[in-house]
Amino acid sequence: MTNGAIRFIVYAALGIAIGGVVAVLDWITVEVALHAVLEAPLWFQIVSPALGLLVVALIMRLAPNAGTQTSDAYVESFHSGHGAEKSRLIPKLLASVATIGSGGAVGMEGPAVLTGATFGQMLGDRLPKVLGQRPRLVLLVAGAAAGIAAVFKAPATGVLFAMEAPYRRDMSRHGLIPALIAAAASYLTFVFFLGAEPLLIGFKATQVTLEDEIVASLTIGVLAGFVARFLAKGVHWAKHLDERFSLPVRFSVGAVVLGAGVVIADVLVGKPLTLGIGAEIAADLVRDNEVTLFAVVALFIVRALVTGATLGVGGVGGVFIPLVVQGLLLGRAVEIVVGAPATGLYPVIGLAAVLGAAYRTPLAAIMFVAETTGRAEFVIPALIATAIAQSLMGEDSVSMGQRSARQGQLERRLVEPSSVVMLDHLGTLSPDDNLLDVIDRYGDRGESFAVPVGGPEYEGLLVLHDLATALLEHGPEATVRQTMRELPAVHATAPAIDAARLMNEHDTAAIAVVDDNNHPIGVISTTSLAGLKTVELEDDA
Repeated sequence: MTNGAIRFIVYAALGIAIGGVVAVLDWITVEVALHAVLEAPLWFQIVSPALGLLVVALIMRLAPNAGTQTSDAYVESFHSGHGAEKSRLIPKLLASVATIGSGGAVGMEGPAVLTGATFGQMLGDRLPKVLGQRPRLVLLVAGAAAGIAAVFKAPATGVLFAMEAPYRRDMSRHGLIPALIAAAASYLTFVFFLGAEPLLIGFKATQVTLEDEIVASLTIGVLAGFVARFLAKGVHWAKHLDERFSLPVRFSVGAVVLGAGVVIADVLVGKPLTLGIGAEIAADLVRDNEVTLFAVVALFIVRALVTGATLGVGGVGGVFIPLVVQGLLLGRAVEIVVGAPATGLYPVIGLAAVLGAAYRTPLAAIMFVAETTGRAEFVIPALIATAIAQSLMGEDSVSMGQRSARQGQLERRLVEPSSVVMLDHLGTLSPDDNLLDVIDRYGDRGESFAVPVGGPEYEGLLVLHDLATALLEHGPEATVRQTMRELPAVHATAPAIDAARLMNEHDTAAIAVVDDNNHPIGVISTTSLAGLKTVELEDDA
């Protein structure tokens, strides 16, 4: 069997596995748990999200290192190799079931992307020889694409999202073919179990004038740009509330906001728009001519608040679908204001523009419209509106770890934390160590090789190039203290470019890295800074 055939099988198998897992996850979370909440009495709907977030808090207490990132974990892993570790998957999936299944206002795409990225990363680590260059990154992208393809029943959207999400103004160049294969396999597996009905149904084909398309594109494009910036800042603010307020405070406020949201939605339209995913309910509302402008605007504000409350308390889920809901409501509000007929044009364009701008994934947003609404005739006006909204976003995005654009290897490493770039297998020398002992341990290293000196706080850097001179000057009793260079160090969290500046200022090929207690933990050298392969030293201390 050729390598090409083996790779095809691997990509397809990855997609099938992800599609199956996401189908089970979606069935448990949405079809069973969330539907039970949506059909429950009003009093239970009011308290249910808070109860779910209590369960999430318990899960996070038992797995404190899991974190709450889902789609952001994929972006982080894409850039740094960390974030989609398998040890974090189960706690996050359980937390997402508790969050969304109880009515938390976030989306299923978060756990779906996390599942796909984690599976892809695990497989890439196990099969490097079969899959060619950079298998881990290729399968990470393919896995994320498969997750989106399954949960939205939209394979092309999955591929575009996985390739656009890591950057604000660029796309990944890795994994297109693997992502296509995995996304198709995942989609087919998912719909085999749960059916192929589009996510947003009911937008029937109607004749729309060119004038309406132009007015809708320009008006909604500008409004969506400002709305998306506001939503992006709100999401960031909510995700960092744990740095400002304790869990009891956040939970108390969040429970009130979530409960009040249920009551307000029930009073305004008699539907639980603020509970759970909400996209299907929103799609029904924007086609209902009986819903007033006041109700649409109020629901837009309330839905944004309950999403922020869910994230602020620590809920686990994605913001893709919440942005879809906000876009549909924005489009309907504009449609009412301009007096346009309820053709679905304005809500669909609002969906694409808000989603594409806020997530910085314009192509994925346009494809999402085409695949989930069946309104291909709205693609061109949606594309125009999304481009306008995207141009107004600046550097804002709902994604926490996106980078502006692709960079060269050295450019990427210069902005990484020093702890990522450093060599951390070198050990630490004491100032009183004898140089002959140092030669026995490190003598086969290159002449620019350096080891930090500390006792235990950082005191300097020993460069092997200096040993011969020191032994001639001080004899066989020479110590590290007599030879080391008193060079400054960089903190582990400082960008690697700070180490490069110190190297230039002090004419050295290496700089030590220290932690919060000023203990040396590694060394950044010119070779590690450039990302060149280095021989790791066994720590026999």
